[in-house]
Amino acid sequence: MYSRARLVKKCQHDVAAMLYLSPQTLRRRLAAEGKSYQGVKDALRRDAAIHLLLTPNLTLEDVAQQVGFSETSTFHRAFKKWTGVTPGLYRQLHGHHN
Repeated sequence: MYSRARLVKKCQHDVAAMLYLSPQTLRRRLAAEGKSYQGVKDALRRDAAIHLLLTPNLTLEDVAQQVGFSETSTFHRAFKKWTGVTPGLYRQLHGHHN
């Protein structure tokens, strides 16, 4: 089984091949459910990032890289778009406090 972090780094063609589908069939099946590949990928990235942000020994740069962003600033903008808060603020609000 593939982990979320590994799946978010796959391109649509790779995911279609893993499912024994053509990229066109994957697109059609997602569209039939009102979804897009990018939307599913973003949701996986968001969920993986939220999980990783609760790991205090990972830096924001580590989290960004693990969910498939080469630039921390791009991850920062995407995370804020997905959740309404920055990754650092999310970590402060939801992290485990000693």
